[in-house]
Amino acid sequence: MQPTSVSPQRPSRPGRGSAALAVCFLSVSVVVETAYSWRNLGGAYFLVKVAGWILLWWGAMHVRAGNPRGMTFLAAGWAWMASNFWRAIADRLADIGAGQTLRLGSVEIFFAGGCFAVCLAGLILTLVKANRN
Repeated sequence: MQPTSVSPQRPSRPGRGSAALAVCFLSVSVVVETAYSWRNLGGAYFLVKVAGWILLWWGAMHVRAGNPRGMTFLAAGWAWMASNFWRAIADRLADIGAGQTLRLGSVEIFFAGGCFAVCLAGLILTLVKANRN
């Protein structure tokens, strides 16, 4: 009889994918949004982002520690950030409609749209994973 190799299995942690996505998103979003808002870091729009970043970071750290409550923070963070980027897109489209120009041009719309899509995907992933457990 041939011995079979047994490889140690990693313990299953729900939400690891959503937490990894959150860390990747944070690494881009925090840098880009801070640079864009540098002249007004105390402004309401920037502080709203900070609240969402804290929720995502807190959730990711809880999930990495094996605490399933992190999924709640991740879902809240993804929803918070998605709504914030939806608002950013709407504001920019309203500005364009009023004949104004955007500070960075169409890059602003593409970045906000991409972030909105990532946040929606993160929210859906988190909710699906949370409901499976």
